[in-house]
Amino acid sequence: MPCDTPAAVVFRAVFLLAAALAAPSAGGQPEELAALETAGSQLLFDYDFDEAMEHYARVSERYPEHPTGPYNLATTVWTRLAQRSNGMRGSSLRNDRFFSQQGRPDAAPEEEAAFRGHLEEAYRRGRALLERDPDDVEALYYLGATEALESGWSVIVDRAWFRAARQIRRGVGRHRRVQELDPGFRDAYAVPGAYDYGIATLPRPLRWLAFLFGMRGDRDAGLEAVRITADEGRRARWGGLWTHALLMQREEREDEALAAIQRLNRQFPKNPDFVLDEVSILTALGDFEAARELAELVLERREADFGNYRLALPGLAEARLGEALLFAERWEEAEAEFSRGLAAGPNPEVRAILLFRRGNARDGAGKRGTALTDYGRVIREDADQVLGEWAEELRRAPWPEAAPEGSLPGPRSE
Repeated sequence: MPCDTPAAVVFRAVFLLAAALAAPSAGGQPEELAALETAGSQLLFDYDFDEAMEHYARVSERYPEHPTGPYNLATTVWTRLAQRSNGMRGSSLRNDRFFSQQGRPDAAPEEEAAFRGHLEEAYRRGRALLERDPDDVEALYYLGATEALESGWSVIVDRAWFRAARQIRRGVGRHRRVQELDPGFRDAYAVPGAYDYGIATLPRPLRWLAFLFGMRGDRDAGLEAVRITADEGRRARWGGLWTHALLMQREEREDEALAAIQRLNRQFPKNPDFVLDEVSILTALGDFEAARELAELVLERREADFGNYRLALPGLAEARLGEALLFAERWEEAEAEFSRGLAAGPNPEVRAILLFRRGNARDGAGKRGTALTDYGRVIREDADQVLGEWAEELRRAPWPEAAPEGSLPGPRSE
């Protein structure tokens, strides 16, 4: 299983930072470039992908020696691909569920070509700046950001764990150098912080293995570094805040996670994934009524074609609404929502969630026979290893009395 490897476990915290680094700080560049990057960040995190590509192409042309244009073009390609493939969902990443799922993003040849082309141009420009001045913090920062971005692709698209680990280590090294040269460059703290946290929270045997490979972590220092970017960064603030929300969930500090994700929702109202993450956090906190109301709002906005809510994964909003109803023991209503989500043509991973949870609702309502049918389908379709293991347990005894660890509301549940 991929998540048994050290590199994969490290990336449970790190790989989101490829998107987190979108539109990084312009440092000493003119204020015009800083303003352009801010505008691009708004487009990107609002999921206005076409507009973001056009915007960053203009930035690249206006500043032909600076890496920001091609870097952010590559970031936009990456983010669009990850968004449609579960890769932007904090609820699955906070407990490593992403790595238990069998699917992976299906990058079209033209997407991969565009990503690689923009990436190489960002590398070329960054290296050219570094050749002029080896201590150029802009060049070091952008090269490190580009390496982190490439590592994100290696994880979610290629599932090339050890290649990704090498790439992220290079990026971390460059950003640590930025911190040495300019401690006030607050955008350079998030990637090393997430890396430190990821290493420090490995299971003990893997932590020793990582130590042998020169990989050392610090849980508290890592969390603090991510917070610094989230609170004090310039262009990487929003991605740092998103990562902060994810790590707070992993730390069972759900109130802080909720505050962070609500800040993101205020800033990026067109993004459905941040709202769906808020629903998941409210459910983990046990506030099922608030979760239900917010999930219904997502469905209303999707039907009204508000913002970019049409980009929400089919069936995912129904799954979140169904979970809020399920945990409130509204069995029949929950079952209906899960069935509605299944009728929406979800991808295999979301389908597994819907089938498993519908089985839970049917168990709760005393419909043991149909619940067993749903659990059997989860096992046969084999889209999510964790759900498959839970379904196996529930074939022996019903939910919620025999609920597997992690299948009830809380920071470790889906």
